[in-house]
Amino acid sequence: MNATLLDAQALFQQHVLGLTDAGALVDGGAEHAAQRLGIYANAYRLRLAETLADSYEKTRLCLGEERFERGALRYIDARAPTVRSLRGYGEGFADALAGWLPNEPAVAELARLDWALRDTFDGPDADPLSAAALAAVAPEAWATLGLRLHPTARLLVFEHNSVAVWQAYDDDAEPPPLQRSEPPVTWLVWRKGLQPHFRSLRPVEAALLGALLAGERFATACEQAAGEDAEAAVQIGACLRQWLDDELLVGLSDAA
Repeated sequence: MNATLLDAQALFQQHVLGLTDAGALVDGGAEHAAQRLGIYANAYRLRLAETLADSYEKTRLCLGEERFERGALRYIDARAPTVRSLRGYGEGFADALAGWLPNEPAVAELARLDWALRDTFDGPDADPLSAAALAAVAPEAWATLGLRLHPTARLLVFEHNSVAVWQAYDDDAEPPPLQRSEPPVTWLVWRKGLQPHFRSLRPVEAALLGALLAGERFATACEQAAGEDAEAAVQIGACLRQWLDDELLVGLSDAA
């Protein structure tokens, strides 16, 4: 590949990104050049807009086609892809919406759930831990034991009824009005088998999982989660059973 071709490719890329005019690359006059180059520039933006619409399906339904398209094109103009795969393109769209729509914070929450579920769908695989493996842990080992969670697991804290709205759209039902929740709710998102899942968490479980995701050993996580809750010990045992059923646990480690 010679330098002339490299220069032409760079100029064409800058044109597609809207940073310069590459009309000199096309014979036939300015109008003809603009028309031909415009086909590629428009196709580039439309393909990225389609990618965002696919990743943020419920957010698009909430905003409506026109508002979503405006936001998508604004995002595309601000954040061009930097890698060949579009798998991760749009990761920052929810944060962008939060900045563009400061009076509609629930929309950004809805977008965060959209992205979490899409990202979880084809996230890393891991074999679930068996109940037998957990039962085989020696009592003295629990003091330094670490529990590894499925690599797709993440926590989202929502201050609005964003999940109820998402679920209504998913059921082809009329969504409820977006409104604030009191108190805020922590949601777990993860993949079980081949299917993304999400569920709300009680405070003790949310604290436990938050500590484990931060790399704390299980004993430390229990201490942080217990606080002043007299029922914490019972809840922690129930959490372990639930995590096994959810295939959320994938391994043990000595976190001493």
